[in-house]
Parts: sequence; C-alpha cells; structure tokens
Amino acid sequence: MPRENNLYSGTNDDLLRILHHNMNLMFVIRRREGQFYCSFLSGKLKEQLELPEIMTATGQEFTLEFISVQKSKLTQAFTGKEITFRHHFHNHYLYTMLSPVTKDGEVIEVVGTTIDITSFEKSEQQIEFMATHDILTKLPNRQKLLDDLDRNIHNNYNEKPKAIMICDLDRLKNVNDTLGQFAGDQVITLIADRLKEAVSERCPVYRLGGDEFVIVIDQEVPDIKAFAEQILQVVRQPIIISKHDFYMTATIGVCCVNEKACKTEDYINRASVAVHYGKVQGGNRISEYTNKMSEQYNELILLESDIRKAFKFNEFTLSYQPKVDVHTNEIVGVEALIRWEHGKKGKIPPSLFIPIAEEIGMIDQIGEWVLREACKQFVRWHESGANPVMVAVNISAVELQNPDFLSRVKQVIKETGMDPNYLEIEITENSVMQNTEECIEMMNELRSMGVSLSIDDFGTGYSSMGYLQKFPINYLKIDQSFIKELFEESGSAEIIKAMIQLGHTFGLKVVAEGVEGERILSFIRNEKCDYYQGYFYSKPLEADLIEEKLLAFS
Repeated sequence: MPRENNLYSGTNDDLLRILHHNMNLMFVIRRREGQFYCSFLSGKLKEQLELPEIMTATGQEFTLEFISVQKSKLTQAFTGKEITFRHHFHNHYLYTMLSPVTKDGEVIEVVGTTIDITSFEKSEQQIEFMATHDILTKLPNRQKLLDDLDRNIHNNYNEKPKAIMICDLDRLKNVNDTLGQFAGDQVITLIADRLKEAVSERCPVYRLGGDEFVIVIDQEVPDIKAFAEQILQVVRQPIIISKHDFYMTATIGVCCVNEKACKTEDYINRASVAVHYGKVQGGNRISEYTNKMSEQYNELILLESDIRKAFKFNEFTLSYQPKVDVHTNEIVGVEALIRWEHGKKGKIPPSLFIPIAEEIGMIDQIGEWVLREACKQFVRWHESGANPVMVAVNISAVELQNPDFLSRVKQVIKETGMDPNYLEIEITENSVMQNTEECIEMMNELRSMGVSLSIDDFGTGYSSMGYLQKFPINYLKIDQSFIKELFEESGSAEIIKAMIQLGHTFGLKVVAEGVEGERILSFIRNEKCDYYQGYFYSKPLEADLIEEKLLAFS
C-alpha cells in the first residue's frame, strides 16, 4: 500500500491494518490538472465490490468504474461541500459520504467512506412494494393506481391513458361459499395472471380490491370495445380447482379519459357506476359510462330500498305463462313469473329488479317465496278439480349455487304438500356452466326427488355439448330471440332445426319460447318441436284464469 505523497504518509502498520479490516470502504481522491485519481483505497467492502489495487506510488488515474460514476459528486466535494448520496454498483446498494480536506483555504483532497446498505435498501423496497401492491396477486393496488393516474392524466399529457376499465368478476362469492376462501383466492390469482398475459405492458393491470381489477387502456388501443370483449373471453376460459370445473364471467365498466380537469378518482367512480349498471342488467357484459347512466344509476340505488320494502309488504305477485302441446294445443304446464306493481313507478319488469335483488343479497328470499307460492297454487288448482300440470319455477345462478338450495326445495315441498313429480325447475344455460360439477351433483339430487329440470334460454350461453350431455335434464327451452328471428335472419331456421334435433338426440323434450304467430307455430310443428310458449296462445295469466283453462280440459 503506497504511503508517500498522501494524507497517510508515515502512518504505522497498525493503523493501516485497522483500515484494511474495516467493514466499510475508505478512499482518498486527489485532483491533478482537472483529472481525479485515487491515492488510497482500503476496507473489506473493496473486496466485495471487486475493486482493483492501486499499483503506482503516485496513485492510479481516476478511471476506476466505481469512482468514475461519482465524478459529478466529487466535483461538488472539491468546491468544499460535504456530499452524501446513495448509488448502485455490482448488485450492491451503497451509501457514500464525501468529506473535503482543505489546506490554506483550498481543497487538496476528498476523503470518502462507503457503506453497504443493500439489506436496508431491499427492506425499504419490500415495504414500498407492500404499500403499493396487492399481496395476493402481486398486482399494483388502488393507491398505486391513483398515484399513476394522477401523474399520467394531469402531469404528463403524452402518457395520458385512453380509458379506465374495471373488470368485476360475477358471483365469486359462490366459489367461496362452495369451496371456501382458499379456492376463491386461487380464482383471483388465476384471473390476475390471465389478465397480465392478455394485455400489453402499455396497459397495466391493477387490483382495485375484492374481485375487481382495473386495466388502464393506452392510447394505442384502436378499439376499446373489441379490447373489452377480449378481456371477457379471457375470464370465461375454464378454471379447474380441486378437480372442480368453473366457468367465471365478468362485468366490465369503461370510462373514457376525455376531460383533463376531471379528478382522478372521478374516472374510477364513473367506471364503477358503469360496472354496477352492467351488473343490474344481468352481468357478463360491457358497459361504457355516459352522463345519462349516472341518473339511471341513482334510480337503481333507490330501487334497492324499494325491493326490500316490496318483499316486506307483499307487493310481489305471480302470473303464469302456459306451456302448450304443439300438436294438441292443450296446456301441459305453466311457468311461474314474478310481477311487481310499484306504488309510484308502476310495473317494474323482472329483468330490472331481479339482477338488483341478486346484487343486494335478496334473491334467495325472493326465489324461495316464488317457489313456495307456485307450489301452493298447484295444490289449490288440484283441490279445485283441475287436472295437474307441470309448474315451472325459474332459479337464478345465485340460488343454484347456494349450499342451502336443496334443503330449501325439500322444505317447501314438504310444507306445501306439492307433488314433486309436477315441479319443474328452470335453470339458465350460463348458470350451470359457472360451477359445472357441483351443479350436476345438485341436479341429480333434484331428479332423485322427482323434480324435473329444464335448461332455459338455450343457445345464448357457451356450454359444450359434452357437458350438456351430462346434465340430468328433461327439457330444453329454445331462447325466444331465435324464434322471433326465424323469418328475419338468415340461418335462424337452420339453427332452430339443429337445436330441436340436438334435444331429441339427448332424449329431451324441446320447448320453443316466444311463439307469436301461426307461421312460426307451423314451422316448429313440422320440425317435431314438442311444446311452445308465447303470446300466440296466451300472455301470462293470473292464477284464476289459468284455473278456468285447466278446468276446461278436465
């Protein structure tokens, strides 16, 4: 180690040994003709950083990689300032202190001390990560979203996003209730991974909380709706957890970023309004925010309270849609349909209040009431002398995946005296695909009780033929959208023919919904469809009018 011409000339060997064994790095920098050079370098950290020895008596020219990155800091130190700073070198996080040494009012050299703070830096990074990221999915969280949006929307116009998208999973609660919270967390993690893979780096994904994800859409995305459809398809892919198959859906709310003065949280709130609006429309869809939507959203919020009051004060009633034999034109069954006459707003369609009831957790109570009332009515018709016919009740996806659903059906049958052989439960195609194996097990239980089952709205979902073959069902109901377009859309006739043939191949009776004319009835009759429903025979009727028709056939 050179001693002459530096601050430590004449230092004894003990002092040099102490400096050499110091855990930190000690160095001395001098300047000659505008060039920096190192005249002293010691400490154990030198070896960890793999710094070379100083080979000449006059000191090595200042070309060391370690010190060259500090030139700007050294320049400041040679003005007489004490400098401290953090920096990164060879996978180490370091903290360096530069202290100028003056003689006759002039800085003749700078003494430097460097400490390895890698463990502290990584701890800070971990704390920062935990504060800005979701622990389960490792996605950035709500706070990170707000910070990023605030910066990009208001401070940097070039990075201003095109839109904010909230992707809210539909009915994740059913997974938690069926298989437990751990399974629900697995679904969340899997969907998070899918979303990250499906989007580019320019469209970051965040977890807003619970089952909500946010995607910030970049200006380079040409078609927002097509992009959102792609996200829905990603979510809909099958999920297998603990040998159970799931088919998740999602509701997407989109808010375009087109008002620079708007607060950052306003964009998120607007996308949330769009999500909620889509949820009450049935979910599994894309909803883009509009100003009119806010007004409608406020009305929906008020409607939530009205639904609770309606149930409490018995404002709901049932009407019955006849199911008719295509060939004999006789009533073979009825479908119970809930009706709500609001005191101030008049008739409110089920398509509006049923999704809201699902959202606010009222659907189980309402569904049980419908089942009970329909069973009571069957008993009353039978006691009046009418020939018994099938009574169908619609079950929502939420009810279907409730662990208590079977016990409720059994209890209602027992209490009302209903003959289960005349009870039919209608399940939508999409609802059975959300938790296929569990649904099949539950359906087999119902069949063992004597209850009949039908797949409603067939053709609007995404079930595979393999699963359809496994479903222990009795009836296949062709959705009215196909029936009404029979002579308007090319290909509709062939689709209906295929559906009828498919149902018969599986040994099922096929029901056509929405038949409103003789021409349509003639077509489905020729194609050997079994039953039909629709205004051509009758609109939904009150219980006493149904009784008159049933007695007429007795």
